[in-house]
Amino acid sequence: MTNKTTVQDPVSKRTWIILLAICLVSIAGHLFIYPTLPETIPTHWDINGNANDWGPKSTQLILTFLPLLMMAIMYLTPKMDPRGANFGRFGNLYRGFSIAMTLFMVMASWVAELTVIGVIPQENSPVGILITGALGVIFIALGNYMPRIKQNYTFGCKTPWAIHNEQNWNLTHRFCGKTFMVMGVAMIFTGVFGQALGSDLTGGILMAVILGGCALTYVYSYLVFRHGNRPLRAE
Repeated sequence: MTNKTTVQDPVSKRTWIILLAICLVSIAGHLFIYPTLPETIPTHWDINGNANDWGPKSTQLILTFLPLLMMAIMYLTPKMDPRGANFGRFGNLYRGFSIAMTLFMVMASWVAELTVIGVIPQENSPVGILITGALGVIFIALGNYMPRIKQNYTFGCKTPWAIHNEQNWNLTHRFCGKTFMVMGVAMIFTGVFGQALGSDLTGGILMAVILGGCALTYVYSYLVFRHGNRPLRAE
């Protein structure tokens, strides 16, 4: 059993301090603007950047603190995972993921306020392109480094067969890496051409890409298991 006292944080203390400072500055800005917000604010946008749902401004308080919560979860994950020591073996990936996700959540938390004050238009805004594009880049980057992730219980493609067999884990993550890169390219494509394709079609494409990619990875891991945790074909 892994001795948790030997777990080395894959992200440096300096990086966590910088991310914490960014979150706190963002929270301070949100709280400063909050009293000036109207009682009803946009809360959802379609793929083409059109605000299509509104709600009470109190919902903004959730988004205000969400980046800090996300950062706290990423900070605690290696410490709580029974195989947390393995995080140090792919520390660069986990550090990059933690930075990217924190910054993405901070950026997303400001969309409603920027729309209210007129910086972002309520119709045909770049929100859809920016969000899907950013997610696409994150998926491509994750896909590139996915084969380097070592066995753990909280980060990666955690199929039951991969968790219990290292060879299955490695093969699954090699396949998942390629799948994530294809998913990332598809997300960028739908973001750029969303207006031409239409909201319903682009939403359907995104849903099919995400669910299909996850399902393919799960099925592949199972087939590897049935094949004796060996590659499905000669390499």
